[in-house]
Order: sequence, then C-alpha cells, then structure tokens
Amino acid sequence: MSVRERRSRHDLRADAPSAAPIPTCRAERPAPAAGRVAALASIGPLALAALLGSAAPAAAAARIGETVWGRLALGYDASGRPEVVHTPLPSLLPTIARTVPGNPYGTAALAFGVADAPQPPGMHGQALSFLFYSDGYFAQNPAAHIAIVLKGRWAHDDPVTPVYEGDLSGRGIVIGNVSARADGCRLAPTAQVESFWRGGNALFPETCSRPLRDRTWYRMRILASNARGIAYQITDPDGSTVYANHAMQDPGAHIDETLGGFAILQVFERVRAPSWRLWFDEVTTWWY
Repeated sequence: MSVRERRSRHDLRADAPSAAPIPTCRAERPAPAAGRVAALASIGPLALAALLGSAAPAAAAARIGETVWGRLALGYDASGRPEVVHTPLPSLLPTIARTVPGNPYGTAALAFGVADAPQPPGMHGQALSFLFYSDGYFAQNPAAHIAIVLKGRWAHDDPVTPVYEGDLSGRGIVIGNVSARADGCRLAPTAQVESFWRGGNALFPETCSRPLRDRTWYRMRILASNARGIAYQITDPDGSTVYANHAMQDPGAHIDETLGGFAILQVFERVRAPSWRLWFDEVTTWWY
C-alpha cells in the first residue's frame, strides 16, 4: 500500500488546512523490516530480549499483519470543531482523504486507531511506527500531550449517562508535557513511556526523551509485548540523530495482555482553532 523508494518526500500540501504551513521532509527510508528492527535492537540485546519475552529479537522482523494506515492530520477547524483527516494513500492519491468524526462529548476529542480488538493468537506483541510533526501544537498548548497506546482498548465517555463508559488501557508512550506529575519528565515537550488502565496510569521518568520542538520531523517506533515490555525510539527521519532509545518492563500486571487495539489520542489542548496541527505520516502497525 505504500510506495517504497530510496528517497522520500513528505509533502502535506494536498490535504493541509489553509491556516497551516506546509511541512516537508526529505529522509532516507529504512528497509521494510530489518532496518527498523536493527534500529530498535541498538537498545541492547538484554533489554530487547526482556521486552520480547520468550521471543527472539528476530521475531519482530516477521511484521505479521502489517497495516499501512497512511497519513493523519489532527486539529480543529475554523468553527472550533475537532477533526482528524485521514489520507490512506498519500503517495498515490494525496487528495483522497476522509474526516474522522471527533469525540462528540468534547473531551479527548482527537483520536485515531482501532478502539477494541483482540490480539491475534500466537503473537508476542504489537509495534507502531510513524513520522511525527507538530505544527505549532507544543507552543500553543503547553500543558497538552498525545498518548500513543498499543495492545490496548479505548472508548469515550458519554457525560449524559450515569455510567462511566470511558476507557484507556494498554502500554506505549506519551508525547508533550506531563511535568505537573511527580513521575513526569521535568522538561517539556518530551516523550516517555506510559502504561494505561481503566481509572489510572503510570509514567516512567527514567525513559524521558531529549526535548522535542515544533516544526521538526521525528521518526518514532514503539513496541509493546505480552511480557509487559515497552520499547521506543525517536530519531530524525534518516536516523542520524537519536532523541530517545529506551526499553523497560512495566512492573504492573493489571493490564489485559489479550487486548489488540491501538490509539493515537490527543488530550488537554488549550487552543481549539486551526492555528496548529499534528501530523502523523507513514503510520504503520504490525504484530510480531
């Protein structure tokens, strides 16, 4: 579903809102499987082995059930309505996009993913990779952040009903500002490992990235395993500069390891206007 070539150009002009500058990125594209696994393997053999549990690191190269989701643009329109613009084939059909409805209840309004699904039998874990670009989001929403959740489940709550239906479960990372938390990174915006369960979450300050900034492309890769392992890496698009390279095991055993959904979920924004945008390109998930 994707066009693979040695040099790639990410030009978001076709479906960009008129208020947003047009981010472009020229980058070396890694090999479909081995290159990305090798990059994560640089975390360290012992750490990666712990992450994958009983599976050998080579198991991640299988990329079972790989799904290329394409490009996402998260933000608000001129009326203050949330919108997630999904372009499935940006290289082949850049003007063919659909707007995913935002959360009608007004909280955690910007979300994309698979809300609820079982993990396929025989899998050791799930992986997600993408190119990320913040177009004014960090500066205009200094207390906001984005949750990236794997092996999970999520649902919005309807505030009108007496029963709380909201849910966010799984493991992954958070991108943005969580410095108000005692276990959050002191610097912001940054990324760090986070685990989520219904009614709670945990941050791991030993996994903080270097500071991130607006209007800069980053390549991000995240793995979550049945062994409660979480690994992530942030580099520039060609991999020459590393902003984060961490692997750990979540000490908590209170998350259902059979979950198979994933989420890209933005929360706590201050500005609900088309003056900022979040871009996710080459979004790809797979099992290993």
